[in-house]
Amino acid sequence: MKLFNPLTFICILVLSLIITFSFKKNSVDKTTLLNEDATVINTGSTAADGCGWQIKTSGTDSIYSPLDLNAQYQVNNLKIHVSYHKLKTRFYCSQVANDPGPGVAEISIDSIKPR
Repeated sequence: MKLFNPLTFICILVLSLIITFSFKKNSVDKTTLLNEDATVINTGSTAADGCGWQIKTSGTDSIYSPLDLNAQYQVNNLKIHVSYHKLKTRFYCSQVANDPGPGVAEISIDSIKPR
């Protein structure tokens, strides 16, 4: 008694591989490293309807949600210089929930230092 037809097994395996490699979580554009002066902003805990720690750039006045902000830089209004890559993902929180916009762009920090 055969449990699986070999062709069915191969089709399931190929389909699983296609699905696995088609979803790239937090895809990073590694070709574009951005360097900017910025300010760390605490918008409040996400558990209390805030948006957590965010970074506001000085040059473009853009606001980003960092995935990996080290605890030593989690100081409200801290002036920093940051090198980062923009991610293709966005962060949604209650402060922007009623905003028709697409949330806050997420970034991956490569280096950070106080100014």
